[in-house]
Amino acid sequence: MSKKIVITGGTGFLGTSLIEDLVNLDYKCIVFTRSPEKYTSTDKVEYIEWIPQTDYLIQSINGCFAIINLAGAPIAGKRWSDDYKKEIINSRVETTKILVEAVNQCSEKPEKFLSSSASGYFGNRGDEILTESSAPGDNFLAEVCIKWEQATEELTKKVQLVIFRTGIVLHPDNGALEQLLKPIKWYVGGSLGTGNQYFCWIHVADWKRFLIFALLKNGIGQKNNLCAPNPVTNNVLTKAIGKVYKRPTLLKVPSFILKLVLGESASMVLDSQRMIPEKALEANFRFEYELIEEALIDLKKV
Repeated sequence: MSKKIVITGGTGFLGTSLIEDLVNLDYKCIVFTRSPEKYTSTDKVEYIEWIPQTDYLIQSINGCFAIINLAGAPIAGKRWSDDYKKEIINSRVETTKILVEAVNQCSEKPEKFLSSSASGYFGNRGDEILTESSAPGDNFLAEVCIKWEQATEELTKKVQLVIFRTGIVLHPDNGALEQLLKPIKWYVGGSLGTGNQYFCWIHVADWKRFLIFALLKNGIGQKNNLCAPNPVTNNVLTKAIGKVYKRPTLLKVPSFILKLVLGESASMVLDSQRMIPEKALEANFRFEYELIEEALIDLKKV
């Protein structure tokens, strides 16, 4: 019988892609969503309404092999009003807390609890090399990630907890790469701000491979930086995109323009995180795409 995995945030572009790989490995996926009517369940993927009540959640979690917690309101695409900042935090923290509570009360507990965090944990750190043991930052995105990770602290020690702090996931159709490509394809692309800020990135294939690696292996550390071993500055990233897509990248977008247009959320592209996946490498996880240019070449659509 297929092992069952319960997933929150499974209808986003990363979750959807991950589920395809899990199904190919013969897992049965139970996907919590606020709008189950939008999706068609199969014998391998079942969409269930998200209701944040412990007794209700236990019905699906009890006896499952693992939980993969990806839930959270989008960080990009909206200005961060005070109300939306609360939604960003609560959608992550409250979801995680209720999942932990449900797991702790299960009679047949899952073996693994994989819970998302992000490189934003470190705030804006210039060219400082950041490992899992580095101190957290002190801006809004750091606050989000700190509270997100703290929400797992009550999880029973009978369940293996794996937190993965994801960098910028490069995907051919969605996410950061799509946004970075738009101006470059229209010949108006260039560096953002000073261009010296570090971007910690990961190819979507390696992102999925690490999560599956964490499901199958027991020696994974509790907190993991999830990014390729070679972070690059925005200048290097921009030039690499221009080279692969054969477009000029001579323009620069000043920081004050980005802050004017995006408000506080400009920190997503102006903050610098030179994050290194030290724990993943120690666990003998091997990245298929370690260099930005080879990742971009693979992701480029013909």
